Amino acid sequence: MKSHNFKELAEKYGTPFYLFDFEILKNRIELLNNKLPKNAELCYAIKANAFLLQALKDLKILFEVCSNGELSICHKYNVNPNHIVFSGVVKTKEDIKNAWKMHVNTITLESLEHCRFLKEVANEENGDYIQNVLIRLSSGNQFGMSENDVLDALKILKQLKNVNFRGVHYFSGTQKKLKKIETEIQYIQDYCDNLQKMSGIEFNEIEYGPGFSFDYFAQPDFSENYNDFDAVAGLLEKSKYKFTIEAGRFIASSCGFYVSRIMDLKSTNDVNYCLIDGGINHLNYYGQIMGMKIPPVSLVKNNTDAKSDKCASFEICGSLCTTADVITKCLSLDSPAIGDFLVFKNIGAYSVTEGIYLFLSHALPCVISYDKMEYKILRQSFETYKINS
Repeated sequence: MKSHNFKELAEKYGTPFYLFDFEILKNRIELLNNKLPKNAELCYAIKANAFLLQALKDLKILFEVCSNGELSICHKYNVNPNHIVFSGVVKTKEDIKNAWKMHVNTITLESLEHCRFLKEVANEENGDYIQNVLIRLSSGNQFGMSENDVLDALKILKQLKNVNFRGVHYFSGTQKKLKKIETEIQYIQDYCDNLQKMSGIEFNEIEYGPGFSFDYFAQPDFSENYNDFDAVAGLLEKSKYKFTIEAGRFIASSCGFYVSRIMDLKSTNDVNYCLIDGGINHLNYYGQIMGMKIPPVSLVKNNTDAKSDKCASFEICGSLCTTADVITKCLSLDSPAIGDFLVFKNIGAYSVTEGIYLFLSHALPCVISYDKMEYKILRQSFETYKINS
């Protein structure tokens, strides 16, 4: 793995910034693909981090896209439409029509309204093109259809000669334990067996989001833990169904770094505070609660002559005017100084998309990639006051 000189990068690009190491990402994809059996393929949920598309687009992987905006990102990066699964709980007729015209690999239907939109589009479109579709089965929330609605949806699809029903999509959440995943895999196979008997329609595909756990606070680094993935791969190998395994966090987390500069050091009421030029508007470690857990962070010295405190425990806080802006409450730092840098690891998923970016009109961080011994700017730092005024 490339050892990045974060001090030099900070001097060149300014702070804060994200760095996505495409070599780490591509190596992980290759490893995961090698672990999957022949009847399974990998699908990346691009909502986790769309900046990674340009590194992934030519690899052996599908892409789950959940909005017309994400479809536009795929178009920007020239992603092969045959690698796109168009999902999303809310779709308009225009969304479905746009996906159809792009000839995406698959459209996922999450309601009877989606089916009606699809029927209208199918009747309007001429030619020999046949659109593949999946029906999403609800896991008990707002996503997908009830079992009764699935049967009604299939009655609609039976009428459409230019639509091919390929199977069922199922996803119940993220950060799940292996036992829960194993139970769901058995459940969805049993359900599909029964659905074929009840509907009289044969199919052999299941798109499943296991919600693999990625423990951001584990020691040692959880990025090398593939135990659950290996166990699931073993289960899938025994199945008669073809599985598409959807993942976002588990694929993307380990390739990302976030670098922020120490702006101030102070103590109040016997608590040492380290304030950085980023914050929770840029960082999102799933499972963190008011900074009580310690994510993987390293200190990079900038000026060895700067005044510093001795090794001590610090509460790491950001630059937002809210007491919620605490990254971690108890991080041991060896003689930190103003101007030094904190490097946060495993930031490849969601931090770059889920942050409360517009709060206080702070600038958006620069986004940088590393691949084939070259750094590239994917997005310049951007002043959000232009949006807020």
